[in-house]
This record gives sequence, C-alpha cells and structure tokens, in this order.
Amino acid sequence: MTKKRRNYKDLGTVEFSEKEDKRITKMIEQAEKELEETRVSFRWGKDQLEIIKRAADLMGIPYQTFLKLAAYEHALAVLKDGDPIVKRTLEAA
Repeated sequence: MTKKRRNYKDLGTVEFSEKEDKRITKMIEQAEKELEETRVSFRWGKDQLEIIKRAADLMGIPYQTFLKLAAYEHALAVLKDGDPIVKRTLEAA
C-alpha cells in the first residue's frame, strides 16, 4: 500500500497563545510517539479472545495490554532459555 503525500502550504510564522502552544506541543509529541510504535492486528476465535479477556480482568488490566505483556514475556523466555513448550513441540516433531 502506497501512502499519498500531502502538499501543505507554508503559512510562515504563526503566533499561538500559551495554552494553544502547550496543546499543539502535546499533540506533536503524541504523533511522534505513535510513529515510533508498530501496530499489529490479527484474528482470534471468539472463545480464545474471551479467555484472554478473562485473564486480563483477573490482572486488572485491559486485554490489549495483557496480550502485549504475555507475548513479550513469552518471547523473552524463548530467547533466554528456550521455552519448555517450544522444546516439547520440537522434540515431538
């Protein structure tokens, strides 16, 4: 997918009130942070997602946060010692 470039007109120097400047600065910082992030999407079965949501609820966090945490921790375990589940799967093959 190719992104279209937008042509913006330079407005020169623009003065903002202190309140507007703070708001604009915050928006710019948020936009820069979002550019550093990578979005991932995938499809889950309804039952699978319900299990994730229940586990996240027990931890008191949003399910999206739970998914990121669980995936990250599992990846670290695999990279560190070789996860036991992965070892069993490889041994069974």
